[in-house]
Amino acid sequence: MDVDYTITSLISSVKRRCSAPTAQQLFQNTDFASLLSEEMQSMVVPVIMAEHQDYFVHAKDYAIDGSTKEFRIPDRAIGGKLRDVGFYNSSSNTLDLRPRLTIEDLGNRRGNFVQDLGGYYLQDNMIIFDKAPSNTGDVLRVYYYRRPSNLVQLSESGKITNIDGKIVTFNTVQTAWTTSNTFDFIRSKGMFQSLGDNLAVNAKPSDSSLTFVDDLPTDLAVGDYVALAGKSPIAQIPYESHHVLAQLGAIKVNEALGDLQGMQMADAKYKQLLDNMTKTINTRVDGSPKKVTNRNGIFKTRGVYFR
Repeated sequence: MDVDYTITSLISSVKRRCSAPTAQQLFQNTDFASLLSEEMQSMVVPVIMAEHQDYFVHAKDYAIDGSTKEFRIPDRAIGGKLRDVGFYNSSSNTLDLRPRLTIEDLGNRRGNFVQDLGGYYLQDNMIIFDKAPSNTGDVLRVYYYRRPSNLVQLSESGKITNIDGKIVTFNTVQTAWTTSNTFDFIRSKGMFQSLGDNLAVNAKPSDSSLTFVDDLPTDLAVGDYVALAGKSPIAQIPYESHHVLAQLGAIKVNEALGDLQGMQMADAKYKQLLDNMTKTINTRVDGSPKKVTNRNGIFKTRGVYFR
């Protein structure tokens, strides 16, 4: 039998950990989903990011038209945080990373370093170049940390049962979904990553199927999920951290029930689970330590080392 990674299993785990009766009225399943989403975003995600193992890293490409010099940071970037920015050339398969500078470098009596170094600076939620990039044969590739989607019930999503061209059929009836909505695809195993964000549809053949505008992701498969944009029936964090998230949920339930002793016991268990989780995720490749290269050193230029 396949492992159940979904919100249903997660809520059951919370209830077991705090001995909450199934018939209790304080927390409905929608309340559990909201509570777990808050704990995931505020507690679990920062811990995972602090390990600097490139979890949640996604890329977004922006067209270069020769006149645009300001590009918006992707809306789902955690804390508006970027991993890197560069120009990607598809014909040569090269990525020319650009240095991040500051507003102070834009111009002073020592010169305009943003322009001289070909870099960019951040202002609020924008990536800004001093002059519009003119290399129109490239794209601006922005690597960012994608925020995991908030949790919803299985009934608010659809498990894909068939894929026919651009038509996706799923196992739930969604009368409220319309062609004005946008949707995400969520992988049902592995890291539960997004296979597509904010995808538009142009038809709704039935309450259990959608016709998408663009070609579907090549790795989308039967068994994956579709949900409204920004929603997911699976916590999009490593499975080893699902147990930590469930324990955080147990702490919040005990707190709401006024069970101080239960909350203290749950908190002690949480600290053990958190320690074990960080030990599991803190090195993603044991046999090959991460190499640190000096990409911009004096003995290297345009990707070629002097010998």
